[in-house]
Amino acid sequence: MYTPILETERLILRPLCVKDAPAVFAWASDERVAKYMIYPKHETIDTTLEWLRSIDHSSDADYDFGFVEKTSGELIGSGGVYWETDRQQWRVGYNLRYQSWGKGYATEAAQEMIRFAKADLNAVKIGSCHAVENTASGHVLEKCGLVFHHHSTYQKFDGSVTFRCREVLWTKDGEELTHHKGTQTLRTERLLLRPFRSTDAADIYRFAGNPKVTRYLSYQTHRSLKESQKIADLWAQESKETDKYNWAIELDGTVIGSINVVQSDGLWDAGLGWQIDSPYWNQGMMTEAARAVIDFLFREVNFHRIYAAHNTRNPASGRVMEKLGMRKEGLFRQHYYKASFGTGDSQCYGILQEEWLDVNEAEQERFYELC
Repeated sequence: MYTPILETERLILRPLCVKDAPAVFAWASDERVAKYMIYPKHETIDTTLEWLRSIDHSSDADYDFGFVEKTSGELIGSGGVYWETDRQQWRVGYNLRYQSWGKGYATEAAQEMIRFAKADLNAVKIGSCHAVENTASGHVLEKCGLVFHHHSTYQKFDGSVTFRCREVLWTKDGEELTHHKGTQTLRTERLLLRPFRSTDAADIYRFAGNPKVTRYLSYQTHRSLKESQKIADLWAQESKETDKYNWAIELDGTVIGSINVVQSDGLWDAGLGWQIDSPYWNQGMMTEAARAVIDFLFREVNFHRIYAAHNTRNPASGRVMEKLGMRKEGLFRQHYYKASFGTGDSQCYGILQEEWLDVNEAEQERFYELC
């Protein structure tokens, strides 16, 4: 397909040509514009001409556009949609002359190129990236519907500068956002987090039948081993499913608690629930287990957001969430009912994948070993 002409409210997106060299050189030679771009600043117009002559507008894998402002007729920027064979996705990029920054032109042009990729190229995945320091470009991509996927790096063509970047992604059905792996066995400094077995029923009954443990949890205290056996069987069965996550918290061969993904849309976020037997309170074990699970769910499964909630009568659970770096997000009033104390309010905490990675990648922390 020859690069088409596209139109927005304020812009014409058309194929670039050699005659555009003076306008392109004006921004490609501007250090402010070139700072985070993959190309080095153009020192002469010959460099600009060489690039313009290299563009193949008949290619089915590259579509380069010039952005023309309708009111002035001036070329104010350029961008394109490019096929990435290794990732099997389309990639969008853009740059804009300095005088046109802050007016919404980049968003307008990027949205139209993405619309073209979806409608005319039948794109099912569209990616892009921006330098972490270039937050303005990040806002543009968010407005276009692309979401954070992972951190990476890119270099200028001449290798002069390497940038840490945010890779962002749009997918048609969301299937690329997460990579479910099921309940993997994780080892922390003191604990073994593993899938449940049917033979764990007696250990489950020890804490699930303890009113001190269950007081502020949503389920009723187990009154018999039979109840705990049903839960052990269920969690053991779910350990065979790649999108279910139920960990037994094991210490020295004994299961002392659990940590589970209790709510999830399967693509975007995960709600955690946990419990630990009372003899092990105030020893940092719940924080240790939760930190490993959150790290696994963000790094390996690629959830975007993880959240948890606690009864407001149970501030100790909230302190665990705060130690994990979670932020208060809202209060759910009269969120649930238990016969022992009536209705209960829940305080919700959450943390985003990018927030977790920003802190823990900088510290090069890993909180578990896969077994």
